[in-house]
Amino acid sequence: MPTINVKKVDLERLVNMPLEDEFIESKFPMMGVEVEEIFEEDGEKIIQFSINPNRPDYLSVEGLARGFRGFIGIETGLKKYDVEVSDVKLFVDNVTTRPYIAGALIKGIIIDDYVLESIINLQEKLHWVLGRDRKKVAIGIHDFDKVKPPFYYKEVKGDEIKFVPLNCDEEMTPKEILEKHEKGIKYGHLIKDDKFPIILDSEGNVLSMPPIINGELTKVTTETRNLFIDVTGIDKYLVEKTLNIIVTALAERKYAKIHSVEVIENKISNIYPNLKEDAIITTPDYINRVLGTNLTPGAIINYLRRCRLDAQFVDNKLKVIIPPYRVDVFGEIDIAEEVSIGYGYDKFFGEYPSIATIGELDKLEKKCDFIREIMIGFGFYEVINLMLSNDEILFKKMRIEDDNYIEVLKPASIEHRIVRKSLLPLLMETLRINKHKELPHKLFEIGDCVVIDESMETKSRVVKKIGGVILDSETNFNEIKSYVEGLLRELKIEYELENYDHPSFIKGRCAKILKDGKMIGYFGEIHPEVIVNFELEHPVVGFELEIE
Repeated sequence: MPTINVKKVDLERLVNMPLEDEFIESKFPMMGVEVEEIFEEDGEKIIQFSINPNRPDYLSVEGLARGFRGFIGIETGLKKYDVEVSDVKLFVDNVTTRPYIAGALIKGIIIDDYVLESIINLQEKLHWVLGRDRKKVAIGIHDFDKVKPPFYYKEVKGDEIKFVPLNCDEEMTPKEILEKHEKGIKYGHLIKDDKFPIILDSEGNVLSMPPIINGELTKVTTETRNLFIDVTGIDKYLVEKTLNIIVTALAERKYAKIHSVEVIENKISNIYPNLKEDAIITTPDYINRVLGTNLTPGAIINYLRRCRLDAQFVDNKLKVIIPPYRVDVFGEIDIAEEVSIGYGYDKFFGEYPSIATIGELDKLEKKCDFIREIMIGFGFYEVINLMLSNDEILFKKMRIEDDNYIEVLKPASIEHRIVRKSLLPLLMETLRINKHKELPHKLFEIGDCVVIDESMETKSRVVKKIGGVILDSETNFNEIKSYVEGLLRELKIEYELENYDHPSFIKGRCAKILKDGKMIGYFGEIHPEVIVNFELEHPVVGFELEIE
């Protein structure tokens, strides 16, 4: 989970009361925010919080203070933010690589060292949590008084324009920034087909080259009083919500006021930020059934207000109002969770079931534990990989052509979007990551794989498998064959071996395992092309076997 470091004096300033360390350590976990540690640095007390990824609005000291004021009863209910209308316009000119942009102004903000540090940290944390390291969302925060609206968002070629990037003192073209600047080198892979998104003012000054770097001209300092914020990306919902999180956080600061920006594309106008609240309908009966409580509608509303939500009770239904900066509330179960937080986790107690039962391990899990003991006895180390990966690792690097797999409709990242059908590809990836370790590498994994099966209700079937690999300078077919046969012997499986052509293995050095005429696994020497694809320098042998 992401962590943030907060200066205690700044938190106290925003909460508007002194806070004892013990009070912080006891109360914040009850609102779902873990306190990792409280320490001193350069004479200042710092609190490190661990933030759940579903609460990006807590990634700033301003958001934490807003939530904490409600939780301890200082200021409850939905926080309303006024948006003053400005005449600032932003024109979008057919940007294809990062097509969505939203903007806003924050005027009158007093920026001291605490506020400046908070702005920078919030920007970077949102880049990770919502932006997926700037792939989906990139944020620019600028000194508004250094530029002149209207603004223009367009694409340019790599050598078409020059500007001074942030923390530099010389002009560079976009192409040169990718080659020379630290951020350009790190995020250059996000620029495609020599199309560089650029945000300009009316005089041609460059504010930003998203998602890479801002311009030095609009660098925010403690002298800045008015901010222009741009959020660009490939997901409109995330772009808009990210902007809402930033402007509502900064609006918690003294004298800060939110002002609108009109974004115009193809003569279609949108006014940002859009701070319209969402609403979810639920009932007290549902809340009480889920939580095992007997709360009145009034009590439920009170607990929701402690979580900075609002609600109305009409016709035996609760209409719950969701703040515009929340991205984690989608349905009734989320409302029940908010009520439980407001009610207090410490007020829930376990109850013994009315029927006493004695639990035991599932037979399959017992079998898996037995296999673990065998593999550890053979000298293998167990690893546990994620079930989600991508086609590059699962298929391309393994020399496999396969389009018959299950893919996540809306993945959190492109690296984790396909459900694995086999254990070997991720074991190979584990070897790649650990290739600097001393040889030999002997790894195994016991885990679930998912295959398409039209006969099942879910059109898929989960298969428990064991896979193993050996990376060593002298490993060969005979070595892996001895381990596989030893495993089969311990499991008392009667089997037959036949030659098997598999694209990931060397032809003639791969065998399939048959039980009652059905193939249950295979083993052999990994193909040299696969070894090179995973950046390995020594022979690899491997096996995979269905346990069920």
